[in-house]
Amino acid sequence: MRRTIRDRNILFLCEDNASLSQMAEAVAKHLDPPKVKIFSAGIKPTPIPSQVYKVMEELGVSLKGQSSKKMNEVPLNEIDLVISFEGADKKGGLLPEKIKVENWALPAPDSMAGNSPASLTKYRHQRDEINKRVFALFMDYWRNDA
Repeated sequence: MRRTIRDRNILFLCEDNASLSQMAEAVAKHLDPPKVKIFSAGIKPTPIPSQVYKVMEELGVSLKGQSSKKMNEVPLNEIDLVISFEGADKKGGLLPEKIKVENWALPAPDSMAGNSPASLTKYRHQRDEINKRVFALFMDYWRNDA
C-alpha cells in the first residue's frame, strides 16, 4: 500500500533572515519536495549578504526571488513546522500553538567580515551543514509522515 504525503508548510526562521534561513529556504526549494511550501523570515530582517549568493551559486542553488522578510509577511497560521536558528522562535513573539518548532544550533556567519577567504569558508561550512540538515529533514518527512 502506498502512503500519501499531505501538504506541509515549513518556515525557516532566524534573527535577520539574511544568511542561515535564506540558505535553508534556497536548499529546500531546490530539492522541490512534493506538497511542501517553503518560507523564511526573520525577527529583524537585514539584506542578504553577497557572500550568501556566492556560496549558494557554488552549489548551483539559486536565491532568485528570495528577499529578507519579517514574520508577519509569511502565513504563520498555515505553518506546520518552524526550523529556528539560534532560538529565534523565542525572540520573535508568539507563534501559533499548533506549530512544531525544531531548533538548529548553527551560529550565523559574520556578514561584516567581507569576502575574505576566511569569511567565505565560514559561509561554506554553514551552507554545507544546512544542506545536510534540510536533506535529512525531508528524508525523515518522506519516510515517517503519511
